[in-house]
Amino acid sequence: MSRPRAYLIDASIYIFRAWHVYDDSITDIDGNPTNAVYGFSEFLYQLITQERPEYIACAFDEHQTDSYRCGIFPEYKANRPPAPEELIVQFDYCREFCRAIGIANFGSNRYEADDIIGTLAQRLRKEGYAITIVSADKDLTQLIESDDDIWWDFARGNTLNIRGIEKHWGVKPQQIADLLALSGDKVDNIPGIPGVGYKMASNLLKKYPDVETLLLNIENISAMKFRGAARIQNLVNEHQHILPTNKLLTTIVCDALFDEHDRCIKWQGINEDYFHMLFDQLNGSGARRNRWLQLQGA
Repeated sequence: MSRPRAYLIDASIYIFRAWHVYDDSITDIDGNPTNAVYGFSEFLYQLITQERPEYIACAFDEHQTDSYRCGIFPEYKANRPPAPEELIVQFDYCREFCRAIGIANFGSNRYEADDIIGTLAQRLRKEGYAITIVSADKDLTQLIESDDDIWWDFARGNTLNIRGIEKHWGVKPQQIADLLALSGDKVDNIPGIPGVGYKMASNLLKKYPDVETLLLNIENISAMKFRGAARIQNLVNEHQHILPTNKLLTTIVCDALFDEHDRCIKWQGINEDYFHMLFDQLNGSGARRNRWLQLQGA
């Protein structure tokens, strides 16, 4: 008998994507742009139509006043400009939309959406669920633990299981945090070992399965059978001090505490009064409104 499947959505990626794709001439009744809300709601409609999930949740990145990772490394994500005000407003609308259509949604002023998804996945596995993580973020591939788990880049139609992740990245899912600790992550302003990209990091991790083991064997890297091994040994030795902190930054937290972290994620269906009120505010078309209502009754 197959296990029930929980769909855990990295909402922020699909909101940002919609904001870039759809024209800001799409507005609410007050003339404020709602292009990101439009695109995000279309994404949810397509996913629900295709998969008919019984268990589904969205994790949001919120403004963090007590950031877990900035507490470890103050320069974390310091290279990113703040989100424009009009997009921040749309994030609020997107959470309201989830509430209106009955999808459990979560955010935190301390933990990122990745950590929320990691924590939900950990809990739901213990409760007997298979996990589908809906995201284009490579970081989340580290959460794929069983043969039933799937990482799904919805927009590209790309799904990876344990074997697919290992084939694509050259490491097992549980080594993804180590891979990123070694190579760094420019998007998050995490410095890596100079000269160590994903391919070199995966070579090192085939021999030494994690950062901690590698740090105990730096003097043996030069004996590995790849070109430039001695140079890589010197680089790792010179920059080894960054690796423990990097590993903390790239490891997804799976025991985070946030509001309603133990909430049931069974899809509740549309709250029609709230839904109609929100659709009126969003200036949504009658055709789109009816599609959702027909989906509810299907």
